[in-house]
Amino acid sequence: MNNMGQSLINILSELKSPESRNKIEGIPGIVVTLIAVSWSLFHLYTGYLPLMAMYQRIVFVTFAMVLIFLIFPIWGKELPTKLSIHAILLSIVAVSISAYLWINYTVRADTIGMFSFTTDLVLGGICIVLVLDICRRTTGWPFMIVTLILLFYARFGEIIPSVFAHKNYDTDRMISGLFLTTEGIFGPITGIVANFVFIFVLFGAFLRHSGAGDFFLDIANSLMGKRRGGAAKIAVFASSFFGMMSGSSLANVAGTGQFTIPLMKKTGYRPFFAAAVEAVASSGGQLLPPIMGGSAFIMMELLGVSYLTVAKSALLIGILYYVAAFIMVDIEAAKTGLKGLDPAEIPSFWKTLFGGWHYVLPIVILVFFLVNGNSATRAAFWGTISIPIISMFRQKGRMSLKQVFWALEDAAYTACLIAGIVIAMGIVVGMITLTGLGLTLSGILLNLAGGNLIILLILSMLASILIGMGVPIICAYIVLAVLIAPAMIELGVAPIAAHLFVFYFAILSAITPPVAPDAFVAAGIAEAPMMKTAFTSCKIGLGLVILPYFMIFDQGILMMGSWFEILSSFFRAFVSICALVAVIEGFFFSSIGYINRGVLLVAAVALIHPAGYTTLGGYLLVIIAVLTTWVFTKMKRNKVQLQS
Repeated sequence: MNNMGQSLINILSELKSPESRNKIEGIPGIVVTLIAVSWSLFHLYTGYLPLMAMYQRIVFVTFAMVLIFLIFPIWGKELPTKLSIHAILLSIVAVSISAYLWINYTVRADTIGMFSFTTDLVLGGICIVLVLDICRRTTGWPFMIVTLILLFYARFGEIIPSVFAHKNYDTDRMISGLFLTTEGIFGPITGIVANFVFIFVLFGAFLRHSGAGDFFLDIANSLMGKRRGGAAKIAVFASSFFGMMSGSSLANVAGTGQFTIPLMKKTGYRPFFAAAVEAVASSGGQLLPPIMGGSAFIMMELLGVSYLTVAKSALLIGILYYVAAFIMVDIEAAKTGLKGLDPAEIPSFWKTLFGGWHYVLPIVILVFFLVNGNSATRAAFWGTISIPIISMFRQKGRMSLKQVFWALEDAAYTACLIAGIVIAMGIVVGMITLTGLGLTLSGILLNLAGGNLIILLILSMLASILIGMGVPIICAYIVLAVLIAPAMIELGVAPIAAHLFVFYFAILSAITPPVAPDAFVAAGIAEAPMMKTAFTSCKIGLGLVILPYFMIFDQGILMMGSWFEILSSFFRAFVSICALVAVIEGFFFSSIGYINRGVLLVAAVALIHPAGYTTLGGYLLVIIAVLTTWVFTKMKRNKVQLQS
């Protein structure tokens, strides 16, 4: 029996991924892994047969708390190698509170605002403390402090300066509202992650563990490797592919950056520029369907539209983001005379495609189910299930049982990072709604803008970047959707455009100094100065700033309207981006003088508005700038030839 038991332990130990965040050794580590896999299996099951909303959220929060307490350290960043007594006790407390809520919430919910039991308030208070702790463990102190400030603001509103002052809310009402209803910890934000985001994280994890990441990287290499500055273009393409599968821009940086940054340095790019390119390219992955960092599902619920509507509206913006990044690295390569990679290092496109075409099929299946009227959850379920099944028909790249197990484990730990802050976001949104802070801030923005849409957009852009600094994208978007977007909508901006506008700038905040997490991670890989990398990322990102304004003034860029309107909007945005990038770099096909840079800047701005006279004027200015630059460049070359 001892030998059989030891053999079982050895088998289970091998099922634990070598890259797992779970560093706990021995049988306790195996137990933690089984808990993580069970969490993923639960969400895979409810992807097909969903539970009642509150029960789904209770299970989600319970698993998240238990895993975070077990694998994240109480202090510091070093992951524990042993189970601590406090981690076990906190996990037991979390499970006990959830069990109590599961049994009693339907009765207690009817008493909100009338009478609350002491047990409810005590357990609710403990639950709020636990939520604050998992937020701190997964994302650090800043957002936990923000949550505490909002709790203080709700409780003591009368002592706040008059512009933000409000009626105080007693502790009983705050705790019962956050704990016993679907408007707080177990509110819609938690529900969106439990119902939609987790299953898409599973989809991405299965794709990664099936080998799709290497396939997309090789495809990018085969397409871009021969071109000038090919290594940076590989980074742009690979990060866009990886971003479609990843729910985190930081994971994107860490995943593709390990390959692309050394490759860029090897071909002549300066370390800080290589890191900046990877940071910018990885951040944009949040714009590309299907996962969009999980924010697409928050957006669809807040706006009351389908997932397909959100994904379709973001698609062209995501493509144009990468077009702009591609142009920036191409111009840098042209300015510095960088060449492509050695042909011996570039894989054959057709050979790569033939060997890995099956990696594309799960994405096709996902889109097929979405287009045919299935829910996003059901579509992700079938897409996820299809990955190991499709791989069985290919001898190379076939997913083993061990890889399926690793994917389930990996998805759970990725979900922990999202859950830690999103569950706390339930408290934040609950307090903002309770106190009316969102309406207050919207009113302040409208007053500052004086009813002028352009001024409001600029203020919203700055506020979005500021609020998003150092905060996970999904969290930043939720705050901005509640605080900033309503002011834009009140001035006549289409709701989907307003939400995508703040979402876009929340993404750019990840590369904006002084807090630029994506840039800092890339700098660490490149062994480059962090702040220099961040400012270079910001410079590259300047070429992207103009894109959200197209969403406000031109619905075609959101794929609304006829195909002619959509294509003309896309082309106009493309020309505007090219002009703006040329202004920033002072270079297009050759150096551009200050006068022509000024002309191109005016043209880039003029092309934002779809009105005929501004569009025509913008195109004419671009043509004038290009022609005069070409003439002066040719004259300069002829002069040099005559002198030689």
